[in-house]
Amino acid sequence: MSILDNTIVSVALPQIQKNLNVSSYDTVTWVATAYFLAQAAVIPITGFMIDLVGSKWVFIVSLTLFTIGSFLCSLAPSFPMLIFFRVLQGLGGGALMPVVFAEIFRVFPPSERGPASAVIGVPILLAPAFGPTIGGYFTTTFDWNSIFKINVPIGILAVILAFWILKSKKSEDTQYGVNTVTRSNFDILGLILSMAGFTTLVYAITEAGINGWTDHQVELFLGIGGVLLAVFVVVELLVKDPVLDMRLFKVYSFTMGNIVTWALSAFLFGSLFLLPFFFQNVQGVSALTSGEYLMSQGLAAAFATAVAGRLYNVIGPRWLTFFGMLIVAIATIGFMNLTIGTSGWDLQGWFILRGLGLGLTNVPLQTFVVSRISNRDLPRASSLVSVTRQVFSSIGVAVLTAYLTTQATSQGNTLGAQINTQFASKPPTGEALHCITVFGKAGSAAIQQCAKNYVFQNATTTALNETFTFVLIGCLAATLIALFIGKDPNVELAKDARKRGETVESRPAMIGE
Repeated sequence: MSILDNTIVSVALPQIQKNLNVSSYDTVTWVATAYFLAQAAVIPITGFMIDLVGSKWVFIVSLTLFTIGSFLCSLAPSFPMLIFFRVLQGLGGGALMPVVFAEIFRVFPPSERGPASAVIGVPILLAPAFGPTIGGYFTTTFDWNSIFKINVPIGILAVILAFWILKSKKSEDTQYGVNTVTRSNFDILGLILSMAGFTTLVYAITEAGINGWTDHQVELFLGIGGVLLAVFVVVELLVKDPVLDMRLFKVYSFTMGNIVTWALSAFLFGSLFLLPFFFQNVQGVSALTSGEYLMSQGLAAAFATAVAGRLYNVIGPRWLTFFGMLIVAIATIGFMNLTIGTSGWDLQGWFILRGLGLGLTNVPLQTFVVSRISNRDLPRASSLVSVTRQVFSSIGVAVLTAYLTTQATSQGNTLGAQINTQFASKPPTGEALHCITVFGKAGSAAIQQCAKNYVFQNATTTALNETFTFVLIGCLAATLIALFIGKDPNVELAKDARKRGETVESRPAMIGE
């Protein structure tokens, strides 16, 4: 639900703008931005809070806040109140993922972490793909409030189950050897710096995708965010019990796994907005139809995730990640030759191929990245992985948006000059002749609009092809890096044990051992 709410609102924004009397579409997009920024604020401190009060209470409080926030969003009487409630919802939703991954890798022994991670990976990959489709169905059948109401009964049921099933902090401390955070070593400065720094940085990157990197406000917030995070890193390296333990990057597997994850987040997840933009803005299809086009990718990713979970202990993370990234790169080639008439159905084979690659890559990476992290450090490692992945996803969206805009502007200027030449020729030729034939006398408003549409559609399509070429280069670089991520020691020990006819459940190496 928390991931679904990142994308489910996209199709409801026009309804929200109309019903709550929002002045512009740029303003109403804060319904999505507020949720995203709230997540960025809470993810870094989630691991620290797990050590402080236990994963059970962090999960229950987060889920309760998400559910209450969802309910209040459905009742919001005004746009400012909706934004406030979306922040509450985001604070709850953002904390859920680090808790879940920390619990998975604590509860399951090393030999079972691949399959267990796959179980969680399936809804994670399905949610973004199904978000626009589900949102379109609810807003069309009911109204925009329904996309928030659906969370309430599910959230209530999940809270009840969490009270019943999850273990107390005392039980966790005994079973997992968790550090106990006390008031005397509570990292309040790191807490404040992490929330302020990551929120400011993500906001600046998000705005850069809209207004460009040279915008004064973007530059200001990038500078502030960068300074806050630089101070934050210094503080975390000095304090005894940090909010985010930067010393984890001393572990080779943790660092290399994160590098490939960052590349995947920036180039693949960052490019997921490109095709919906093409379908809706160039071809004029609805958000619901656009979401239907992308469903095959989510289903293929879910299938490959289940397969990767079973293969992880047999093949290991390196080759699964390598072949997964290679498949993603090959699939990207299919999106480098778009035309205005390219239908979403024409691209289904490439969508399925990309989904398979994504599924094969995701589980090995999220399992390998914590393969040498102790149970004691898993909550903060999970928070560190989650927040840096979100930052690089934001960077990917912003960079690709800026690149697409630059290329579209350049192509638009060239095509604009070309069609003006066509209008000036006697008689008019090419697209200029087509516009005049369809809409009548030269110089009419309809003809000018026809010319603008021609320039926009063709320039944007060409720019998208060039942007996907850029994405392909990034995916190929990530594919090569995947060869250096190393092996999971737990998988290798299990393989050796099987050769001897034994069964071994190894304990992950403790940080510093």
